[in-house]
Amino acid sequence: MWNDSNSEPQQLGRVLLRRITSLKGDLDRFVAQFIDECPGGWIALDKAERCADPIGMLGGRFDGIVATCDPTVNPLCFDAQYLYLLHRPKRRLFVFKIENRDMRPFGMVTFDDAGKAKPPKLPAVEHED
Repeated sequence: MWNDSNSEPQQLGRVLLRRITSLKGDLDRFVAQFIDECPGGWIALDKAERCADPIGMLGGRFDGIVATCDPTVNPLCFDAQYLYLLHRPKRRLFVFKIENRDMRPFGMVTFDDAGKAKPPKLPAVEHED
């Protein structure tokens, strides 16, 4: 899903963790509510602001650790800064810095059945000057 503003892990990551916790760890409900019901993406998920001009879904592949983005699915994939990937079978949320190559996550949390994340937050990123 696309989120246009405040997409860093210390901002959007915190919002995602709170939403999943508020749904008591129901990852299927999270996907239905925030991805399936808004495939065009968000301007700001934390403010429930949907994209006026839908971006659409991003695509690629994921082998359980390594992810890629596929510009043939959506040519805007490399315009995004971060990829948040929810891996439901393992109850994990991964975060990747988007690059035009195989990507490894720089952060990950695992959710227990009640929705509590371990560790409790994603790593912050520092901006390069």
